[in-house]
Amino acid sequence: MKTFVKFFFVAMILFSFSGLKAQFSGGLGLVYGSNINNIGITLNGHYEFNEQWSAAPAFTYFLKKDYVSWSALDLDVNYQFSELENIGKLYGIGGLNMTFYKWDYDFGIYGDGGSVTGSEIGLNLGIGLSVPVSEKMLVAPEIKYTVGGANYLRIGAKVMLGF
Repeated sequence: MKTFVKFFFVAMILFSFSGLKAQFSGGLGLVYGSNINNIGITLNGHYEFNEQWSAAPAFTYFLKKDYVSWSALDLDVNYQFSELENIGKLYGIGGLNMTFYKWDYDFGIYGDGGSVTGSEIGLNLGIGLSVPVSEKMLVAPEIKYTVGGANYLRIGAKVMLGF
């Protein structure tokens, strides 16, 4: 998991120094995962290629519950398809997802414990709304469904700061 967090930061730095004329932003958010049944904290990046297309990588760590830890790495692309007057920009979400899990178990007096780890690959589909709060800050509520090995719906919001 630490390797993916490092990869995420390196990707954000490379995007910010590339020669393309684009806007970079990053931020934090909270989500709820339906089949995970828990709250997650997201670290988000956003790289705007033009007025319609942007890359939106994210890493989500879901709080541990019932001896199970979940996390997700998303490599999404956003497509802005509408601008709502005096509200914000409506965009579609699509991309790749890798969901990681770790189950810690302990048999108590009957034997030793251990853990089981794994990962699942999936696709993300969703919709979001980017609402500007100030010149360099926006709030973005999103609904995203991951389909594949691990199927779950995420509902949440993120706060993004432009650089």
